[in-house]
Amino acid sequence: MAIINGCLEYDTAIVEIHFQKDHADCAHCYLLETYARKQCRRTGEYIVDDRTRGIWCPLKFISEEGEVKDG
Repeated sequence: MAIINGCLEYDTAIVEIHFQKDHADCAHCYLLETYARKQCRRTGEYIVDDRTRGIWCPLKFISEEGEVKDG
């Protein structure tokens, strides 16, 4: 195990992001950074087309039936 800045353990948190129906894309995501270039705050990926989701988008969506599915 590598020690980074003297920290040996990390806590993991899960956050919910709510999208309007049919608007689950980078343009409507709170994780989109838009200062100089569009970039995902979570993955660091540069977003070329914010009307879709990035290749490395980690979001999982819950269907109306309650099933969890990848973006």
